[in-house]
Amino acid sequence: MEKELMYPYVDDSVPNEFAVQSTQYQFMVPYEILDNNIRKEYRIFQPEELKAKFPVAYKQLMEIKQPSEAKTQELISADYRFENESFLRYINTPKIIITSNSRLHASYDPTGKHVFANGVGVVLGDPTLYLYVTAVLNSSIAKAFPEVWRRKEVQSRVKLNSQMLKRFPIAFPKKEGIENVISTISRYLIYLNRQKQMAKTYAISGYQELIDFYKRISDLLILDTYITNDLDPRLLDVLTENITASDGGFEYSDDITLLIGLQEIKKNILNSPDFGNCRFSNEFTNILATLKNNTVW
Repeated sequence: MEKELMYPYVDDSVPNEFAVQSTQYQFMVPYEILDNNIRKEYRIFQPEELKAKFPVAYKQLMEIKQPSEAKTQELISADYRFENESFLRYINTPKIIITSNSRLHASYDPTGKHVFANGVGVVLGDPTLYLYVTAVLNSSIAKAFPEVWRRKEVQSRVKLNSQMLKRFPIAFPKKEGIENVISTISRYLIYLNRQKQMAKTYAISGYQELIDFYKRISDLLILDTYITNDLDPRLLDVLTENITASDGGFEYSDDITLLIGLQEIKKNILNSPDFGNCRFSNEFTNILATLKNNTVW
């Protein structure tokens, strides 16, 4: 099949957290995407165009149309037009794909090329916010919202829907630099989850331990943003000093040596004297002490 018409297909059978995990299947989109705006214009390829430009797709569609013993019939665009074309408006647009198994799972699709089923796509006007919002949707804060949606009577018993996400409040840190730290951790987690998916084939270990560690830190910062607002400044200094990343798209690299770098960052955080001396101002936010006693640390 011509690659210009093929898009990777994602379903909700496997939880996708931070990094999209495509299935082996692809989805044919016999439409032309006309512009590069966030919201796309599109048109369907007419049969004569498909036959001339994409003969393999044309042949495939003809085979689907015609029963084995039927006489040859002309192909018309109605034979392959999508009943609901709305998803085409945001194809090739960066988005967060959200599926829901036992809880929300948010994965960032930086190219927007994935076609997905039984999920919701979140498109943002400001592309710099995608990594932070992805982290929030994968945090413990998000676990509370199925109950909120149920009480508001907006949760479908069948599947996730856009009305549910419209009621999800996104809060941003007031402390300088924290949003950047969370976004950088989100990049770490995209890389680690992608590598973990490949590790099933290559039998590489060590990813889940780092995933748990960085998720705990991100969760702590998001919890402070939404509820507590009293993290020890020494902790923030340690994180800001150590959690850094280059401007390049390292999170989509297949370089296994990056794993060593993330292990080193974890080691530097844990070995920092300031990290060991962090305190909170009230009993509720003593969560860090609990986390320190957890094997994740």
